[in-house]
Amino acid sequence: MLTTSQAAERYRPEPNGINAGETRRLPPSTVLWVLPGQGIYREGERASSLYQVQSGAVRVYRIMRNGHRHILSFYGAGEWFGLQDGDIHDDFAEAICDSQIRSVPRAGGPMPPINLLDIALSSLAIANSRQLIVARQGALERVATFVQEMSARNGGANEFELMMSRTDVADYLGLTVESVARSFTKLRTRHIVQLFGHGQRYVHILDRNRLAALST
Repeated sequence: MLTTSQAAERYRPEPNGINAGETRRLPPSTVLWVLPGQGIYREGERASSLYQVQSGAVRVYRIMRNGHRHILSFYGAGEWFGLQDGDIHDDFAEAICDSQIRSVPRAGGPMPPINLLDIALSSLAIANSRQLIVARQGALERVATFVQEMSARNGGANEFELMMSRTDVADYLGLTVESVARSFTKLRTRHIVQLFGHGQRYVHILDRNRLAALST
């Protein structure tokens, strides 16, 4: 069994072109260009900045004592992350794909106009949504609710891209990759969603009513 520290090394985000630990010394509103798998911050670092996804996507996760990765949330374009109730990060953040991240120091310089309450409430809503998803018993119901959540976070669109891999989805929903794949197949064969594109990551919702029925 992996120790927590060994697991953290296993999932250590790749070094960024600008080290995440150096962001506190950057001018306000610095833009970071982050490659897939590269880290933005890691557990134990000072929470000296807030971050906004300008393009791409980010996953935030923790490493459990058994070595498993537990994804807490995903963030897409326009969404803020990295807000902590203390001075130290208790999770990891890394890019899912090529991403442009805005870094804003929390102190030590002029802050752009940011509504911290809105950011906190948004993060709470994401956390609550995830809790509702994982509380569901069946894999199909969890995946259906996840599709609903991703649609809502894409402005309610019927067609959108899932930036994350099936492994990411599994670690977010508390399922195996095989269960996630089977559930997506069931949604497709029942003509509730259509999957297409590279890696079947593009989703087209065909029957929103039946999808919603699985999510309730």
